[in-house]
Amino acid sequence: MILSLPVVFGSLAATYVFLRLLLYWTQDANEPPAIVTGIPFLGPLIGMARQKSGYYNQLRDAYKLPIYTLRLPFSRMYIVNATELVPALQKQWRNVSFAAIAADAGNLVGMSKDAIRIMRKDLTSEHGFSVSWPKYITPVMSPGRDLDDISRKAIEVFVGELEKLKSQRTVKTGLWQWTSRIMDTATTEAVWGPDNPYRDPVVAEAWKIFEAGFLTLSVFPLAKYIYPRLHQARETAAAALTQYIRKGGHERASGLVKKRYEHHRSFGLSNDDIARGELGNTFAVLGSTVPCALWVLYHIFSDPKVLADVRKEVLTLVREESDDEGKRIVSSIDLASIRTSCPILLSTFQETLRHRTVTPGARVLLEDVLLDGRILLKKGSMLMLPASVQHTNVSAWGEDASSFDHMRFVAESGQKKPNRVAFRAFGGGHVLCPGRHFASTEIMALAALLVLQFDVVPAAGKWIEPTWKNSPVQAGFPIPDEDISVEFRAREPGMQWSVQFSGADEAMGFVKEDVVAGLK
Repeated sequence: MILSLPVVFGSLAATYVFLRLLLYWTQDANEPPAIVTGIPFLGPLIGMARQKSGYYNQLRDAYKLPIYTLRLPFSRMYIVNATELVPALQKQWRNVSFAAIAADAGNLVGMSKDAIRIMRKDLTSEHGFSVSWPKYITPVMSPGRDLDDISRKAIEVFVGELEKLKSQRTVKTGLWQWTSRIMDTATTEAVWGPDNPYRDPVVAEAWKIFEAGFLTLSVFPLAKYIYPRLHQARETAAAALTQYIRKGGHERASGLVKKRYEHHRSFGLSNDDIARGELGNTFAVLGSTVPCALWVLYHIFSDPKVLADVRKEVLTLVREESDDEGKRIVSSIDLASIRTSCPILLSTFQETLRHRTVTPGARVLLEDVLLDGRILLKKGSMLMLPASVQHTNVSAWGEDASSFDHMRFVAESGQKKPNRVAFRAFGGGHVLCPGRHFASTEIMALAALLVLQFDVVPAAGKWIEPTWKNSPVQAGFPIPDEDISVEFRAREPGMQWSVQFSGADEAMGFVKEDVVAGLK
């Protein structure tokens, strides 16, 4: 029997009305207002899938609410717009929990049930596994010998790779392809040391496959059977890291890996689970650092003014010296100086973070929370602090918040003083990225070496900003849909360079916590 159009439309209308009423009846009056976009419960899913981080910016501008609710099938999300609510949320870290999300990540990398149980235990205690491990590794990732060692190793890789590039005079390649390769190599060598499992091209490729699709394993039941290639990629990388741990590779690795191993063993995790934990930690090590490096290089070389300012600044650190035999002139630079003597390069890096970061800032409500004494956040809900929302907040950054200004963070530039609370690229409060000092030193060092030794020009004759419509939803920085074809042209192919990294004792003031610590 064929249903008539009036019956079909009537049924759809009745369903829509029912869903609207259901949303109304199940929304507490003290909760943040629920926004209805399109089809109740399904509209937000469609919006997030289509627009990714831009969806939150659109809703902020349309409704102008400090915080609101998105109702999803069988769940709700609270989205924070107002920067002034952030400090209160950060104080509620026990119940507005990132640790719960980190604990669940063990499932994604295939850790055992015993390991997952340990990771989920004591989520509100600083002595629990998931809450304690970031702080446990912080000492080796803060300014000091361990951080200097890991930074120095990454810079050694950069120097060697750029020497090879310079010997070819002019090289045409994709900027994303080149940046990914050199950053992957430098970072994994610095972190995992002489037994680096990612040296194996098969393992490196397996990691990339897994990184691009890992959320699929969590969304689809029986994903290992539906997506066998993705599952096999995970297992290939996990097997390599398992062999690495079993053979004691961690004992010859960076202080970061040693400290993580020490922490995980103290909670009773097996070597096999620790190895899979290292697979998860690869997301932290590479996931945002690599695409961030791409965008830093893009913003420097695509804008003549930025390039001129950064190059002029970095050139002041170069010293002309004779080689050991006194026959040739060598250009010498200590890259530790870029941290304190290159405010424009540092500002360009920070502005890239502000302008490009798209991290959602996800948290889970472990208990009901009364925010600001009046706003009810319900247990079991998700809470989001989207970086793109905070980073384009006009009240925090000024009327030009949506524009890229490489001088924004230069103290003497006359710009509106940055609102450190609104700067979310490294998180904040109890959830602060412990690797921020390494990532910043590494990316700025690569940028400095490139501006000194190379011109990077677009093969098409002009710079065209790539789209990123197909960027993975979990990416912390946009992944371009298509690569940017460029030519690397050596500026002075015959010049010899002596590159050092003497180390640094002070942290760069990226976030409010760093600035406060520096004042003590």
